[in-house]
Order: sequence, then C-alpha cells, then structure tokens
Amino acid sequence: MEPLLEVQNLNVRYRTRAGADVFALTEASLRIAPGEIVGVLGESGSGKSTLATSLLAMLPVNAAIDDGTVLLQGTNLLKLGRGELTRIRGSRISLIYQEPSVALHPTMRVGVQIEEILRAHSVDSRDERRHKVRELLDSIFVADAERIYSSYPHQLSGGQRQRIAIAQAIACKPNLLIADEPTASLDPVTQREILELLKKLQRERNLAILFITHSLELLDGFADRVVVMYAGRIVEDSDAREVLSSPQHPYTQALLKCRPRLERIENALSDSRIPVIPGEPPVLSSRVQGCEFEPRCPERMQICRERVPEFSNSENGGKVRCFKFGG
Repeated sequence: MEPLLEVQNLNVRYRTRAGADVFALTEASLRIAPGEIVGVLGESGSGKSTLATSLLAMLPVNAAIDDGTVLLQGTNLLKLGRGELTRIRGSRISLIYQEPSVALHPTMRVGVQIEEILRAHSVDSRDERRHKVRELLDSIFVADAERIYSSYPHQLSGGQRQRIAIAQAIACKPNLLIADEPTASLDPVTQREILELLKKLQRERNLAILFITHSLELLDGFADRVVVMYAGRIVEDSDAREVLSSPQHPYTQALLKCRPRLERIENALSDSRIPVIPGEPPVLSSRVQGCEFEPRCPERMQICRERVPEFSNSENGGKVRCFKFGG
C-alpha cells in the first residue's frame, strides 16, 4: 500500500538567542499508511513535538529545516507556499494540541469556532456550516450536544474542551490527524474516553493518526505501530504489540522498566524503588560521534562510541538503530 505520509531524512535545528544551534531532529524517516495509527514515544526533549510541527510546516521562526522531505500523498509539504499550506492544513492534515485552550478562543462560543474552520475552507452557506457542526457534535458527544454548541470554553470540562478541539481538527475530513499529547492534562478515565473517540473516528473515516506521547500505557491496544525517539533520532520502529511486549532497543527496554507498576505502588513505603534510566540525555547543541544513548546504555560496546548505528531488522520484525543487530 502506498503511504499516506512519508517523511525522509528530516533534519531540524533551532537557533538560540546566543547564536548556538540545537539539533532537535536528525535523519528522521517514517511512513504512515491510510487509516493507520502510529504512536510516537519518547521522553521530553526527544524531538516528538518538533516532528509534529515540521509535518505541518509550523515551526517557530528560530527553526530551520536543513534537509529532508515530507510527502503527503506525493506532495512535498516543505516546498509549498503559505497559501497552499493554508489550504492543506485542516482539510488534508490537522493537529490537536496538548492543551485545548491553545486552540479555543475564550470569548467565542465553541460551535461558532468550529464553523470558522469550515468557512476558512470554503463551506460558504452559514446554514450549511451550522448543520455540519451540529452533526459533528452529535457524533462526538453522547448527549447535550446542543448546549455544548452554544457554550464558551470556560463553561466546559477539560475533556469536553478536548473533544471540541478534536471536532475542529476533523471538521473538514482530513486524511491525517496529528495528536500531540492530547490527553496529557486529563484524568485517566477521560484519557481512555478520548482514546476511544479517536479510535472510533479512525474506523469510521479511515483516518490516519500520528499520536505523540510519553506514556506507554496509552499506546497499548490503541496504536498499530510505535516509533521510539531519543535525542532527536528514531531508534525503533515496529508493530505496537511487539514494541510493548518485546522491545529491542536498549532505550525502549529501559522505558518499559520504568513504568509504574501496581506492586511498586503497594510497596511504596518499603525499600522498593521505581527504576530510572541512569545518566542524563545528551546536550543537543553539539553532534556526538557515536550513538546518542551510548553513555546511558548498559550494553554499550566500543563501536557505539565511534559511529551512529544505521537501522537494522530486529528480532521482532521491526527496525532498530542498534549495533546489537548489525547497525
């Protein structure tokens, strides 16, 4: 199957006020098929959000893309002008922010805000826009969609505001939805409700989703495939069940060991401690000669200090950037 989105060798850096470069994304490549849910997993600072904003060409002014392509159904988004990108954002590719208050205007009723998305993409009749929004809210909210349509953001709960942000993102029926930690500020019950909603939309609309998170638990049973990032590089890319049950890269293995477990919580007052990954993430203002994870890796070898490993086929059928598998 031809990919819906194909990212090839994407390199992004930021320029600080002091004039230094921060290499936020290095040689990032991935594919997303139509209707596929791909989870992007990694610690804070691993490059997840930079990847998301790069795909939409929404990087801040101090960012520069040094190399790479972002192909959406064969169109390189990085070569398009502002007008062409404006037409594509929302209609073919959309973004859900971590905090819905970023996407919602505090003094406008939420129904009107969704209508504005439709108006921006040439749904001209006001009655037609209103009808489409009401249909959309009926499909997203189990009940009380009429009240929510006329509400201001502050009158809604966090979960309701996030559902409105989702409604904005899918109003024009895009092919790809980028969700940048959309459940981070929600309680566990509401998190699961949002995941169930996204899964429902994926099935009904054959919607591809790039789901960015630092939480392994959210991807279990939700994502089809998981991409693991460390220090701006993709280090593992495999079937979600394989990554979560049999991770191959030492960094992914370390992440799984750090998951909070019920027995650890019950033994919190005993000597039981939650494992941590030793050391610190690398400083991204300079290029390292070898593998970025080498200083923290319990399985490091001499070659890990000498050069960056290439992708190799892993034992679980995916791809892994580690010399244990060839490199």
